[in-house]
This record gives sequence, C-alpha cells and structure tokens, in this order.
Amino acid sequence: MASFPYLFWLRMGLLSWGGPAAQIALLEQECVEKRGWLTSAAFTRALGLCLFLPGPEAQQLVAWIAWRTHGWRGAALATLGFVLPGLIACGVLAWLYAVGSSWELLPGVFAGARAAVAGVILVVGVKMLIRTCEAFPRRIAAGLSFGGLCFGAPFVFIALSAGLHGWYIRPDDEEALPPVSDTLRSAVKCLGRFLLPVLLVYLALWLWLKHSHGYVQLVEVSLFAVLTSFGGAYAALGIWRVRANALGWLGEVRFGDALVVGEATPGPLLLAGSFIGFLAGFNGQLFADHGGIGFGLLGLVTAAVFTFVPSTLILLACAPLAEEGVGDRRFHDALGMVSAVAAGAIVYLGCTLCLSQVAQPLFLLVSAGAAWLFYKQKFSVPALVGVGAVIGLFSAR
Repeated sequence: MASFPYLFWLRMGLLSWGGPAAQIALLEQECVEKRGWLTSAAFTRALGLCLFLPGPEAQQLVAWIAWRTHGWRGAALATLGFVLPGLIACGVLAWLYAVGSSWELLPGVFAGARAAVAGVILVVGVKMLIRTCEAFPRRIAAGLSFGGLCFGAPFVFIALSAGLHGWYIRPDDEEALPPVSDTLRSAVKCLGRFLLPVLLVYLALWLWLKHSHGYVQLVEVSLFAVLTSFGGAYAALGIWRVRANALGWLGEVRFGDALVVGEATPGPLLLAGSFIGFLAGFNGQLFADHGGIGFGLLGLVTAAVFTFVPSTLILLACAPLAEEGVGDRRFHDALGMVSAVAAGAIVYLGCTLCLSQVAQPLFLLVSAGAAWLFYKQKFSVPALVGVGAVIGLFSAR
C-alpha cells in the first residue's frame, strides 16, 4: 500500500463539483483516458453495477476503481480521500449556517441557491425517467411511484413491489431466462456476503429506537437512506427528507438548504445528510437538549460514517460477483423496475421543491431558469447554485 495514490483521490475529492454526473465524467477522464488504470468496457461495466446498487453511485465507482487496482484497503482509502474535502467544507458551512441565522442576508442567499437546486433536481429526475423507462412496465412503475409519494405511500413498499414485479413477470424482451437455480445461487451468495448481516444490524437498531435518543435515530436514518436508495444519491436524499421531517429535525426550507450545501461543496451529494446531522446535534436534538458545536460535529461525522461505510461494503460485496459474471435477467429486470421507481421519486422531490417557491415568484423563476440552463445549455451545478445565491443576496437587500 506504500504506492497507493492517496493524494490523487484527495484531489478527486477537491475537484468533484457538480453532482454525480459530473463526477463520473471526471473519473472516466482521469482513470481511463489519462492513466489507463482500466479499460472503457470495464469502466462501463462498473458504472452499470454502481447505478443498480443502493447508495451514491459516484462514491461507489471510486471504491470500485481503487478495489480493482489496490484491493479492499485501496477502496477504503480512496473513499476517505474522496469524501474528506467535502465533509470538511460541509462542516464549516453547517457551523456558519447554525450560528449565522441572525445575519439578515443569509436566508436570501440560501433561498436563491435552494431555488436553483430545485430546478436541477427536477431535470435530473426527468433525464433518469427517459433513460430508465423505455419499457412500458417501467413507465407504469415510475408513475405509480410519483403518485404514491404524493399520497404518502412509503417509498420502500413501492420499491419492493416494483422489484418483485420485475423478478416474477416476464422480461422486457423475449430472451430466455437462465435456470432458477443459478438465480437463487447468486442471491444466496449476495446475502451471505453482505445483505443478511447488514439487515440484522439494521433490525437490531430499529428495535432499539423506541427506547433511545436521537443519536441512534440519526444512525438509523443514515443506514435506511443508503440501504434503500436504488437510483443513486438523489433517491437517498428523498428518503432523508421524509425521515428527517418525520423526526422534526427540519422543515422543507432547511432540507432545501441542506441540498444547497450538498450541491455547493465538492464530493458526494449525500454529504447533505451530514449537514442535517450537524444541525440536529447543534440544536440539541440528538442527546436530550445537549447541543453545541461538539455535538454538531458528532452528528456530522456519524451521518457520514453510516452513509459511506455501508455504501462501500455493498460495493465490495457485489463487485466480485459482477467480475465473475454472476447475475441474470431476473436481477436485471428487478433492479430496472426499482430504478424506474427511483426516477419517479426524484421527479416528485424536484416538483415538491419547485412548488415550495410558488409564494415567491422570483425564486420560482430562478428554478425554471436553472432547469432550462442545466438541461439545454449544460451549465454546471456549482455555477447555477452560485447565480441563484447572488440573486437571493440582492433580493434580501
């Protein structure tokens, strides 16, 4: 491990602005085209695996590349290097946000940036719908996901129903299915390597929740979001929104601000969860009214650990199976249906955030403008967030 390029992954963490799509493009440019660490075909295969697995896809892709070149220790160190710069930036912004609420211009800055992020998320969801919903059953799944969330249906129930439909109903084309024994063998290997132990730990935490403080609830929310987030980081953020609001940690406005921080800092978008963890700790919602910067930092780090460690373990458990060629059409169709459900959930999240701007026409216009610039003109997310923040700053004067 003496030759492990930790500084390279730290630099990737510093340069990874603009959300998952921009980060994936940067990784392909640096690791395939410039350094030749893996072939384009291997990169594409890895990207497909990461898009199907729960968790943040760009961070899992980092872990996969480092696993291929330096083993599981390399995956762990690369994940640390990729996450650390953004985590530090997120902590600084969370502290300024928590102590600076009396600054009269700060709400306007965040409102403008939040409006821009809402437009970006809506476009991301629509693009994912177009990419994943070519088959009619997937379009139905996406529509049911959007409608179900509008009426308060649990996302996990929708995702599981869609996944079971994809597993048992015939595939999108007429190719023959592989033997059921091969499918079951693959499922058992996945469960044995990772899923069953993690689900048992999750069950133990869930049983503990009724008699525990908010800190364990933060652990539970972080785990729940990453383990059920088929569809990538935006799907996980939708889960964060529902669970954090139910626990009374923040409302729509503060959740939108957390998204702004996630978009405005380098590294994984799911660092928005660490921002939420900091605010919950700082405001005394994790340890029975004991708050302050120390508890805020504890919430920040806890959310990051219980997001990115499970995400990396999921990747390390499933990557060898993908490399061996284990897998079949049943897995493909089931995960395709779940991805369609995730696309519907992301569109729902974007619509909800955009509609929250209706009372302020200027910020609704910012959302529409950001969506158009992101979709048609290919503007970067940090640039759009910056423009939204400037508009919000002048509107607050």
